Amino acid sequence: MNKYILLAILSILPASLVFSQGEVDAYKLGKNDLTGTARAVSMGGAFGALGGDITGIAINPAGIGVYRSSEVVTTMNFQNTHNKSDMASPLVSGGSLKESKFKFTFDNLAFVASIPTYETVMPLLNVGFSYNKLKSFDRKYAVKGHYLDNSLTNYLAYSANGYAPADIESGNDSHNPWGNNWLAVLGYNSFLVNPMNPKKPNESQGYYSVTDMNGITNDNYLNVREKGSINSYDFNMGTTFADMLSFGMTLAVTDINYHKYASYTEEFFQGTSLDNIGGYDLYNETKTEGSGWQLKTGLIFKPIQELRIGVAYHSPTWYKMTDYYTADLDHDISKFADIQGNTLDKNYKKGLVLSDYGAFDYKYNTPDKWTLSLAGVIGKNAIISVDYELTNYGNMKLYDDGGNNLYWGKDTFNDILKSDFKSTSTVRIGGEYRVTPQLSVRAGYAWMESPFKKELKNNSTEVLVVGSDPHYIVDGDTNHFTCGAGYRFTKNFYLDVAFVMKSQKSDLYSSPTFIYDNVDYIPEKATLKTNTFNGLLTLGFRM
Repeated sequence: MNKYILLAILSILPASLVFSQGEVDAYKLGKNDLTGTARAVSMGGAFGALGGDITGIAINPAGIGVYRSSEVVTTMNFQNTHNKSDMASPLVSGGSLKESKFKFTFDNLAFVASIPTYETVMPLLNVGFSYNKLKSFDRKYAVKGHYLDNSLTNYLAYSANGYAPADIESGNDSHNPWGNNWLAVLGYNSFLVNPMNPKKPNESQGYYSVTDMNGITNDNYLNVREKGSINSYDFNMGTTFADMLSFGMTLAVTDINYHKYASYTEEFFQGTSLDNIGGYDLYNETKTEGSGWQLKTGLIFKPIQELRIGVAYHSPTWYKMTDYYTADLDHDISKFADIQGNTLDKNYKKGLVLSDYGAFDYKYNTPDKWTLSLAGVIGKNAIISVDYELTNYGNMKLYDDGGNNLYWGKDTFNDILKSDFKSTSTVRIGGEYRVTPQLSVRAGYAWMESPFKKELKNNSTEVLVVGSDPHYIVDGDTNHFTCGAGYRFTKNFYLDVAFVMKSQKSDLYSSPTFIYDNVDYIPEKATLKTNTFNGLLTLGFRM
């Protein structure tokens, strides 16, 4: 059997195989950052009951009803992201790596028009359009480990398990494992995994990894670069009745643009020997594009001048998505043949296993969410505001392009999402104090809870990754500390600044946990600490 080929085999796999959206990726595309105008962000984003601000409208559409005049506003964002990884543990010799990424963006551009109705109960009808950047994916991170016992090649063998060698070599999908065959094809054609019974190429069977021999350890190195964003184009309308009840609605058109480059390297050693006996490099490139739409509605009730109560509902965003992907594996394990007691196929040649670009169309629904808000106005100089947001990530949905369920074995993908994700809370708190009629100072805090259930956080369940990039990140809670100031130069023109420190501690895995040949393979966990500093500048003109 001639396994050594330079192939474009992944491009001909069935559509059910090449779907590349995993459950952690679905969560990543459904979560937004703390973004918006400098005034709102400096108050921790707690603007759901206040309104009169572009970010307030994005949180609670009733915020547009608070406007009493027209406005044009834009915000610039200077962002610097630092990532530090650490794989040090009592059992593993690891290392710390640091990566940083600087980015400048325009976070919003908006216009609100107040139209007089000449009615006493409803004096104004406000309409608006805004562009809002909901999330930036731009970051780099890397992780390395030394003398690890568990190799990714074990997961490649697990991915091939149950296939006939002829099916893997031809790219034929016999039992629809949803893209695990990507890794099976790459591993099989690079001889990193081999069939238990090579003389029966047409029979389903088990596979073993070249690292299964005793005493083989590896150094690994993962390097990832992400870029892209989620952007929303909002069409807003609202009004206020009797100066007590504000109502608003928003139609949001959203687009996603995400690009990831990942390289994973393993170098093999005999025990703790410093002599390298081979290794491989796995390269992955993924691009996700999509567009969708969403409906939002909300109310703000002002029973007295000192109190504001807000409630808002955001429907899911209904996306149509396309994933593009490619993967290559460059390998050299020729020295394995020189190791006593080891066998290596006589046809082995070092080289490159190539894939061609492929694509998959599908539909994705983000989770819906509710926001409850409360704000108090103290005299004429101070504001205190609190938002509570509830998002059910278990309600995320993924379908094929025809709207049909996607399956992993006997379970639908949506059942798996529901079992691995939970409803999460987000709390935003902020305050503002007017020092002079022109100058205001602000501060705030926002906490976003991790949506991963305990089993997934503890790595006691297999995480659904699809495609040939098996690494994933389990995010922890996110904390934002904010402050800022605003200055009104004239009755019409104002400037706001905000500073945000975001911190998050997550777990990074090179592959999922799995059971193969009655052995639990639990990958080493790396800690990924992310600190992002944002400086925002908003310019506004009220007419």
